[in-house]
Amino acid sequence: MPGSTYVRRVADLPRESRYSGAYERTGIVMDAANISFVWVAPDVYDGATDSEGHAPGHHHPFDQVVYVLEGEMRMWIGEKVHDLRAGDVVYIPRDVSHGGRPLNGKPVHIMEIFAPIRTDYLYIAEHQLADGAPPREPDGSRIDRRSMQQTRASVGDSKLTTHAEQKG
Repeated sequence: MPGSTYVRRVADLPRESRYSGAYERTGIVMDAANISFVWVAPDVYDGATDSEGHAPGHHHPFDQVVYVLEGEMRMWIGEKVHDLRAGDVVYIPRDVSHGGRPLNGKPVHIMEIFAPIRTDYLYIAEHQLADGAPPREPDGSRIDRRSMQQTRASVGDSKLTTHAEQKG
């Protein structure tokens, strides 16, 4: 999908912010998977946990890997509960119910990998997918002000052909 090298500092990537800033994420897309970097505040699920203190859960048709970068979290996966800390990794097969929340009143920073690509997460990787594209106008559109020669020179993932080559 992206097909070209993309190098940035994760901390500098634009983030989606939810739940009054208690949940933030950004992403990167690969040819067959996505990576999300997620920052979760300790109070993100206040008032929304079940009687055992577990965060709300979900399931999806994507394999998922969660790697804890910083902090500690409690995850329930299927019928089991796991307390994870920085350096721990967990694989969650597709369609298995799961949920997680920070532990010890401290934030948690995780990296999630999804395969195949979650198209519903592509918008959090727009910074990568639009790399090299003209900047957005105030209305959200893009206007490419490059000349035809500049545009042709920048097309690295397509073989430019002529009509005569197509007929042959």
